[in-house]
Amino acid sequence: MTALRDQWQAQRQHRQAEVVQRRQAVFAKLNDFQQARTQSATQLRQDLQQFYAALQAETELYLAQIHQQHQARARQTRTDLGEFHAELQDTVADLRQRMQDQLATLAAETQQTLAGYGHDRAVARIYDQQQRAAEVADRRAVIADQLAHLQTARQQAAVVARQQRQRDRAALTDEVQALCDDFAIFRQQMQQFRANLRASVWGDASPAPVAPPEAPRRVRPKATPPEATAPASLPAAPTAPPAAADVPIEEAVFDYLHTHSTGARLTEIEAQLGINRFQAVDALRSLIQKELIVQKDRTYHIQEEAVL
Repeated sequence: MTALRDQWQAQRQHRQAEVVQRRQAVFAKLNDFQQARTQSATQLRQDLQQFYAALQAETELYLAQIHQQHQARARQTRTDLGEFHAELQDTVADLRQRMQDQLATLAAETQQTLAGYGHDRAVARIYDQQQRAAEVADRRAVIADQLAHLQTARQQAAVVARQQRQRDRAALTDEVQALCDDFAIFRQQMQQFRANLRASVWGDASPAPVAPPEAPRRVRPKATPPEATAPASLPAAPTAPPAAADVPIEEAVFDYLHTHSTGARLTEIEAQLGINRFQAVDALRSLIQKELIVQKDRTYHIQEEAVL
């Protein structure tokens, strides 16, 4: 056991000695490398300084050569510019003389041309005056014809407007008469309604029946203008249900409106069916209350979905 420990201690000391030797060898190599690098850097610095000095000398020499070349070129350019300036002055003087000669020639030609233009302008002025006089005469004749035509057209328009006003006046008279007739019928119906209401409230004896108004006098215009718009109809008055004797008149009125898809006026219905104004208004009002016909601008039309 002691021998093994001594052997291990001897090997350990040997290894430590080898490590120390290797460390010394490494330090020696590092010192050699450091000295070699220092010498290389010094040599490289010296080489660079020498190269920089040589480059600077060559650069100065090259710059001196370039400067000398520039000066020689500048002297040559200055000489060339002087010669060119002299030639240019000679050329400008020659051109100025030529232009003055040409201007004198052009001035003489211009004077001659202006003299000729003055004569031509005088002739053209006389010709233009004659042409304008002829155009004015023609335009006056055309304007006179147009004024005569406009006068004739205005007279015709005045005649047409006068006839239209007469037709409008006749249509308005018919409308006013129709309104008066409707108001008379409405007043008669209100009187009848008042008598019936008085009898039903106070129990009076049945009032004497009121005779229906006579057929109103109708004024028919020569022609009804299509653009004339009639006033709205009077409000419907409360009336009693129609009697059994009125049903045929309602059917006749409905059938007549059914055959006229464009509608019919009150006067047309009276004339075609041969009934008076009271019967026609009563039948039309009953049909309107039953929603079988409609009234638009005093023209009565049948509804499409109406079934009597």
